[in-house]
Amino acid sequence: MRSLRQAALFPLSALLLLAGCAAVGPDYAAPSQRTSQLPASFGEPSTGLVPGAVEVAWWRTFDDPALTALIQQALAANHDVGIAAARLEEANAGLRESRQDFLPRGGPSFSYENRRQAEVERLPGQPRQTETYRGAVDASWEIDLFGRVRRSVEAAQAQAGSREALLRGVQAGVAAAVAATWFELRGIESELAVVTDIRRSQRDSLGLVEALVGAGSASEFDRLRAEALLRHVEVAVPELERRRAASVNALAILLGETPQTFRPPAVTPAPETLAVREIAVGDPAALLARRADIAAAERNLAAATARIGVQTAALYPEVQVHGSIGFVAGSLDAMSSAGALSGVLGPSIRWSVLDTGRVRARIAASEARTQEALIAYDQTVLRALQETDDAFKAYGAAGATLGLRLQESAANREAARLARVRFAAGEGLYLDVLEAERSDFTSRRALAVARTHQRLAVVSIYKALGGGWEGCAQADHGCGGADGTSNPRVMNQIAQKP
Repeated sequence: MRSLRQAALFPLSALLLLAGCAAVGPDYAAPSQRTSQLPASFGEPSTGLVPGAVEVAWWRTFDDPALTALIQQALAANHDVGIAAARLEEANAGLRESRQDFLPRGGPSFSYENRRQAEVERLPGQPRQTETYRGAVDASWEIDLFGRVRRSVEAAQAQAGSREALLRGVQAGVAAAVAATWFELRGIESELAVVTDIRRSQRDSLGLVEALVGAGSASEFDRLRAEALLRHVEVAVPELERRRAASVNALAILLGETPQTFRPPAVTPAPETLAVREIAVGDPAALLARRADIAAAERNLAAATARIGVQTAALYPEVQVHGSIGFVAGSLDAMSSAGALSGVLGPSIRWSVLDTGRVRARIAASEARTQEALIAYDQTVLRALQETDDAFKAYGAAGATLGLRLQESAANREAARLARVRFAAGEGLYLDVLEAERSDFTSRRALAVARTHQRLAVVSIYKALGGGWEGCAQADHGCGGADGTSNPRVMNQIAQKP
């Protein structure tokens, strides 16, 4: 055994020294140089948008406890979040498996063989029937001479980072979807409140006209027009109730609950004014650090770069050390004797020289995938800037539209009041009252819609900025998804980056 160790000592020492060499393939460099091409700011800011750090738990700025509770529940129970968390667990497990390639493989093995030799095989003086018992510990170790294992670990770690970013993106998307659905639900309730108010007014008007017809002061034509306007108002109710039911069902799915049994919190019509006064939007450089899709694209680029090294290593010899120590004997009793001790230790080199063409083709394919990942990263950055600019413009347009709708509604409401007063005083035609009330109804519904659009525009801004997932790092948030994983478990695996 001593001679065996001495024979293998020199080549093993040389191989261990060579194993410290740099891994083949390109070293990854983050595309940070592209940030220099970014604009310094988001351009001319819209009213209400200011520089500054983006709010982490942005939904709290709406001062709506029901919304905050819904988002917290969704982050803890949403199935998409649960799926993303499970995929992150899978990627981390793959990373741990890749790191095991640095260690030897193998373990104990036991075998028994009963062999009967043919006459031509049997040596003179030996029996034809033989038994062999073997018990040993076998091991093999790949010396990562050219960095195949190191590059594989780099790729697995980058892939885990991509899954982490995707989890963050799902969390941010779920928070935005809950807020948008909630505001749509409240907006529908506001429209229903308008319909209820106008319907009550139209019923009173119809009763008045019917009384005037009975007194001979109005015609049947006036009564029919009044009834038609009432039906015009009432016909909006079924569609609004359908939309309300659809919003409730969508909210149930976001919360991980069954639509048939889900009951949303008590919904009140949206308030007249928006609680959010100013929105801090940061700058484009901070956007790159916050957007989960950009982080995922960057990690995909890192993984693709590392895989070039994995394929390049196939051009070079693969060096392994194999070892085995144990006992081999012809009977169980003889296994404990000193003469049964057996061992082997030595390196092996395998070089697939004839496969060079195939390997170079795989390297070229990996390089193409890396170029694709780089282009995808650039495209993701551009789309993030586009979504942000679109959200800012939509917010400005929503604010301007709301201001005009407020003026329009106030004017139509006053016109309807004056038309009713004039008609009651015997001045003007009832047709004027009908037209004024129809305009009042239309403008009040449009105002409710404009208020909803303003709130949705705020949600779109925070979604475009990539905000929301940071709230999962806070102790009072459970963001494990549908499996009920506690917040510390999920966030620790993100923070530690195995």
